[in-house]
Amino acid sequence: MNKKKIAIFVHIPKTAGSTLRSILKKQYDSNEICFGNKEEMILKLNDLSEEELEQIKCINGHILFGIHEHLSNRPYVYYTMLRDPVEHVISEYYYILREPHNMAHDKVKNMSFEEFITADEFKGRTSNRQTCFISGGRKKDLSIAKENLSNYFSVVGITEMFDESVFLIGQELGWKDISYKKRKNVTKNRPMRDEFPKHVIETIKKNNELDIELYNFGKHLLEKKIQNLSSK
Repeated sequence: MNKKKIAIFVHIPKTAGSTLRSILKKQYDSNEICFGNKEEMILKLNDLSEEELEQIKCINGHILFGIHEHLSNRPYVYYTMLRDPVEHVISEYYYILREPHNMAHDKVKNMSFEEFITADEFKGRTSNRQTCFISGGRKKDLSIAKENLSNYFSVVGITEMFDESVFLIGQELGWKDISYKKRKNVTKNRPMRDEFPKHVIETIKKNNELDIELYNFGKHLLEKKIQNLSSK
């Protein structure tokens, strides 16, 4: 029955969300889907008439858990993609470097990767960012984030299992075309994980202990869903 609910996609940056968005655009008419970041989304939803809100079938953007509070009691269901936290932080840094229009570019372009992951001003990007999104942003609370994944998210996608994740989401929402030409917004020419010094990787892990546990929890939920599908 999820096809009758508003599908809310929490797009955590650098988790293959841009590729997922390209698939979303093929499923819904322009008046049925709402894109934006947290602030934009709240303004858009609050500005919609009851008739316009009734037409909305999908919400997608860099939004935190909790956006459903602005849906005037419309039924909803959440989806998201989680990514290996070490890969997530590496991708973020090299994405900023190649995007001059990114608000952090001018500062980060003069920083080494190690300086970036230890800088206090970028902790919002390098430290438990995924837990922040899923817990609702009030505080990085792992227990709340886990409860939200269990109770509100129908499919917890995993970037490293992208095809399986999209297949399950598509099944639930009745999508007809889930093909994509190539992964969009992929950070090019970035070093592989094993090219970084061990102490740098350990620093990322220490800064993302909550995200690592959340990622493993989300991956378990996805694998369980796949097992249940194969046993039918």
